[in-house]
Amino acid sequence: MNKEQYKTYLRQRLYENNENPLKLRTDGHYDGHQITQAHLDWLGQQPEVVAATGPVTLTMPDHLPTLPNALIGPESGDLPVSNDHPEVYTGNRGGGRSHDSKMMPRELRQTNVITAITRPDKETGKPFLITAFGGVLAPQEPGDPNLRPENKEASIKFWAEHALADGRG
Repeated sequence: MNKEQYKTYLRQRLYENNENPLKLRTDGHYDGHQITQAHLDWLGQQPEVVAATGPVTLTMPDHLPTLPNALIGPESGDLPVSNDHPEVYTGNRGGGRSHDSKMMPRELRQTNVITAITRPDKETGKPFLITAFGGVLAPQEPGDPNLRPENKEASIKFWAEHALADGRG
């Protein structure tokens, strides 16, 4: 069993033994955001997350490791990043996304803020942690095929001033 299979096994065991009130993914998705078991355990203790009513952004306690944050722009305390900024480019940031993102060659910054997105599991009703990542929640990107028409204008406005760091700064 390799390292990734072992992590998947441990997460599945935690879910089966009900040690965490959250239903957790077993596909390694959290690893891409550097979410550790300590983060998952802590999130499972947060009433706002366990309520499974959608996105929740929280400040983590000092004992948890900081997380990478890719968001660049006013929401992260930066100047606006215009679409015609000389360093802006469009690229696919991976993770199975079918759309490109507005990117910049920047290192990811560390943050003590975490956003968790939960919903009730369709089969069990148990809170399901869809994703968690470092930083604040940003609107879906304008090119995201899952973006609802009623959210398009706000998405365009937000992403006109923001970009994502590609980690290659």
